Amino acid sequence: MGRFNLIDEPWIKVIYSETGNCETVSLKSLFRNSKNIKGLAGDTKTQDFAVLRILLSVLHTVYSRFDADGNQYEMIELDDRFVPIEDVYEDDFTDYKRELNNTWNMLWDKQSFTDSIDKYLLKWYDRFYLFDEIYPFMQVKKEDLSEEKISKKSPSIVMGKNFNRKLSESNNKISLFSPKYEHDKNKERLTEDEIIRWLITYHGYTGLADKVIFGKNKYKASKGWMFDIGGICLEGDNLFETLMLNFVLVHEDERYSCCRQKPCWEYSSDNMINIYLNHNFCDNVAQLYTSWSRAIYINPDMDSIDVFSCEIVKLPELEHRNSFLEPMTVWQFNEQGENKNTFTPKKHKPNEAAWRSFGIIAMPSIESKHRKPGIVEWLSKKKKYLGNVEIGLIGIGMVDDANATSWLPVDEIYDSLRINDFVLTDYEEGHWVPRINEVVEKTKFIINKVYYNYLSDIADIRNIVDKTRGGFISREKEKMYFAIDGSFRNWISHISIDDDKDKKIFEWYIELDKIVRLGAKLLLKNATNRDLIGIEKNGSIMNVVTAYNKLIMSIRRELNI
Repeated sequence: MGRFNLIDEPWIKVIYSETGNCETVSLKSLFRNSKNIKGLAGDTKTQDFAVLRILLSVLHTVYSRFDADGNQYEMIELDDRFVPIEDVYEDDFTDYKRELNNTWNMLWDKQSFTDSIDKYLLKWYDRFYLFDEIYPFMQVKKEDLSEEKISKKSPSIVMGKNFNRKLSESNNKISLFSPKYEHDKNKERLTEDEIIRWLITYHGYTGLADKVIFGKNKYKASKGWMFDIGGICLEGDNLFETLMLNFVLVHEDERYSCCRQKPCWEYSSDNMINIYLNHNFCDNVAQLYTSWSRAIYINPDMDSIDVFSCEIVKLPELEHRNSFLEPMTVWQFNEQGENKNTFTPKKHKPNEAAWRSFGIIAMPSIESKHRKPGIVEWLSKKKKYLGNVEIGLIGIGMVDDANATSWLPVDEIYDSLRINDFVLTDYEEGHWVPRINEVVEKTKFIINKVYYNYLSDIADIRNIVDKTRGGFISREKEKMYFAIDGSFRNWISHISIDDDKDKKIFEWYIELDKIVRLGAKLLLKNATNRDLIGIEKNGSIMNVVTAYNKLIMSIRRELNI
């Protein structure tokens, strides 16, 4: 008999809009009350991203089969569990995509989801038990990991403090600032809601430290699909808007636009294992969003007072190259390396603000260099239905331990940029997207080139050489990026549809000039006699004053102020 059903039991952490209270809700409650929920509020941002994709997979599955009025699409025939008996015929593709678009539009107009979700979840109720002998959610049965099926006598073991990514603790690495104290094995215990949230997260961000595979023939193991992408999502004023903004109901790529949605819960665990061992690609979003990195077994008889452990076996990695099915990442073209002449997901860089990548996220894709996220393409197609909506452009990623053999998750990347939807989708020549991209590139040039030259001059004057020189310049550059970060975010978030573009951009350049000058002056605050006397360079004397004056002249010339 199954226990802790995700449809009815509270397990998703959310914040309510009016009260600001953090509560834990069920799947059913979340979809019914999504407009009243501000957003997800799980243990980490990467966990929220993983859970968001599970929610989106439900939407993709349901609304690929039923329209906004709860009616089955005429182009498909469903069985008694609402699963398409056959794929959509090619002759029906155009009509089917039109109906899907209409469904999205009507849902946005209604500002709520329909009872089709409840009806679908009820049909698949038995597949949403956290603990179950036959169909445990995103897990396998004990017999799936029997000795004759795997490479070693037994699967790898993961304990609670490894499973809980707020700890990320092992016997060799202790979490000094743990949210749980070490008493009576407290760190090893997880509640049911914690288990399911971390189970979903674990599939997305796994690493490679474990050793056991299926069979005896080696294969490239998955690190977790989300580990390998620089996650991008859009955030609205409430959870309903957030879900809808990321809900690409009609995929831009014709290869995927009419494919049947295949979430993991519609398959048995042994079928799932066979799928991964025999196929390394997905052709539908619901399957991708519910993808497994490991065959995971959790004892269905365990109790929350027990020390948590689970057994895991590696699954093969999904194909990343040119896998444009994924709509929540930027794709970059590789000119060298093992992925030469193919596109792969572009990962986020630690300590680099999202706005510095504005161009490749928002600008029309340049096929030879990059492809922007599918969710941004979708947003541009839906802008006339949105009204004037303020959108959060969110970047989410995981940092690994820089060890190719382990790929342990050690830290997460999270950044948010607030921007109006009309700005993000206004990408015609001379309009906001290309103009903002020019501003971003000019801002980066001021810091990466003009301010860099100033720092280089200061290093020469102070005789800072070798590795110390590179560290000094890099550190001061990042300080400057940090100094302008808040001001730039404030500037871009306050762009209104009626703003004069030239005037608004000039405002930023004036602010940029002020911040850079202030930073340059702070660098000279403790100037020594050597700094003031200076050195001979290119036939003339250069000191901190002349270096500063050169900087100011260069900035004003570049910004035309």
